[in-house]
Amino acid sequence: MTFNFSPRQAMERITYYVVVYRVFIKTALALMAQYRFSVLIWAVWGFVGPLISLAVWAAATAARGGTITNKAHTATFGQGDFVAYFLVFMIFGHLTMSWDAFEFAWRVRTGELSPRLLRPIHPIHGDIAVNIGFKLITSAMLLPFWVALFILLKPTLPHPDWRMLGLPLAVILAGLLRYVWQYALAVIAFWTTRVDAINQLFFTLDSFLSGRIAPLALLPGWLGAAAAWSPFSAMGSFPVMLALGRVPGDQVLVGFVVQLAWIAVGILVLRVLWSAGVKQYSAVGA
Repeated sequence: MTFNFSPRQAMERITYYVVVYRVFIKTALALMAQYRFSVLIWAVWGFVGPLISLAVWAAATAARGGTITNKAHTATFGQGDFVAYFLVFMIFGHLTMSWDAFEFAWRVRTGELSPRLLRPIHPIHGDIAVNIGFKLITSAMLLPFWVALFILLKPTLPHPDWRMLGLPLAVILAGLLRYVWQYALAVIAFWTTRVDAINQLFFTLDSFLSGRIAPLALLPGWLGAAAAWSPFSAMGSFPVMLALGRVPGDQVLVGFVVQLAWIAVGILVLRVLWSAGVKQYSAVGA
């Protein structure tokens, strides 16, 4: 098999997608600017989960004499450590969030997906642009609140070191990983438009295995080890622990490899499900 794909064609393709994304993102920003208050309310909802978890662990820490230790992972968290963990998780969780698993089923059920399939570009590109636009607007809105929480709650922050250099990449890969897998989950709507139970199962696993409810280092030995190799940890816990300086130096590269491996698997799953799903969707006359 040969591929006739010259450098010039590659550059033309890159330029095409740059223009497409610029238009999509501008359109998304203009749309969201018309509903600023609604967008802000939705974004602020992301404070609820981390703050509840923080309150629970802060109370548990106070009851245990100021620290909680898991000897299986030689991990110790004090109150300031929990504050730092959940505040960073709050920010990174916002930057990596995705909601397509809920919206895609509505498109299939109402037929709104049909005109999108007629466009000369995959619908996922428009959805990615909306996701980016949402995060650009809401991050600017939430920045003062995040700063205020850090000032008021006084988290225990690590001293910057070389591991911080990979943090932006870790967050980007976590966001891409979550997006790919949630879009693959969304595509199941081609076969059943009632995917709420599947979505709920995904988010339940995500809550426990990504570190959203508790740091994975505090989980029992076998469960913590299994969670560390799951895609959920790569979506959530890894960039957070990297930001807090809690990823050992010899495990940093391993964390990135796990992220990339799960992204590759997710893309493969998405491509297979999408190809089969579009045929299923067309077969029923949509």
